Amino acid sequence: MLQGMSLINTAVVIFFGGWLALHSGGNRVVALGLIVVFVQYSSQFYQPITQISSQYNMLQLAMTGAKRINSLLTQQSEISPKDGKKITGIKHDVAFNNVHFGYNQDHEILHGISMKATKGKMVALVGPTGSGKTTTINLLNRFYDVDSGSVTFDGTDVRKLDLASLRKQVGVVLQEAVLFSGTIRDNIKFGRPAASDDEMIDAAKQANIHDYIMSLPDGYDTKIDNDNSIFSTGQKQLVSIDRTILTNPSLLVLDEATSNVDTVTEQKLQKAMDNVIDGRTSFVIAHRLKTILNADEIVVLKDGKIIERGNHAELLKNNGFYAQLYRDQFSI
Repeated sequence: MLQGMSLINTAVVIFFGGWLALHSGGNRVVALGLIVVFVQYSSQFYQPITQISSQYNMLQLAMTGAKRINSLLTQQSEISPKDGKKITGIKHDVAFNNVHFGYNQDHEILHGISMKATKGKMVALVGPTGSGKTTTINLLNRFYDVDSGSVTFDGTDVRKLDLASLRKQVGVVLQEAVLFSGTIRDNIKFGRPAASDDEMIDAAKQANIHDYIMSLPDGYDTKIDNDNSIFSTGQKQLVSIDRTILTNPSLLVLDEATSNVDTVTEQKLQKAMDNVIDGRTSFVIAHRLKTILNADEIVVLKDGKIIERGNHAELLKNNGFYAQLYRDQFSI
């Protein structure tokens, strides 16, 4: 705005100065010199105002940044009990007991969720987008606390467990795999830096990514980052699964790990997932139902409620919501 006013002011000085120079009858050379001087005066007049405006804008940006930093610094830290119980694995089960939860107090997302994953068994969560699948899984790691009910490991509420101990037992493979700047070796060992190279290679073989890594000139010492990666989307996911296998968690969480890959890559991912799931207690979120046909129990969520549960054959026989989802996918 100030720049526009400055241009208008300069135009007015030139216009009226030129008109006066032409019609005043005086020395036109002198008049022209006066016009140049007044144009310079005019531009200099607005410079301090422009500088003040610029400084004010910078001050506003600084204040906005300070407010954001302050909101981060004043954010309540995660609450970990002082004498929290430490766990070394799952001996019996992981259970949701009549769980109610909402990100805001006035809007509940989960309504009375109850389910159990017995040691070594696989529980699959299916349902439409927004049904509460990922929210349910977030409660396992205690990223949020339930409003009522409980999430328990071997009968102990997660709110009574040592937070570091709890998360050490949970391995998560998300829909979007994240790689860190560094070598492939650093990425695979991120969750367990002390792992030996033999353990790392064995995990990579189980994840079906070892052969590709060895085809690279520098092998496991190849430099990568998340933005300019030599890996495809599917290969990133295999590296993420590799990382999880190496940490050897007692509980495994797979959140739509095959949703962003093609059919060929999905087969490799599925084989890798079968390797990592084998013998582990696991919760698997899936939109592609063919990836969870062998689940010990399939829990169907809709609008934050469990509407069906059972294995694949039982749910097809019931001819309910799951059966309709299955027919819709396999008829395409």
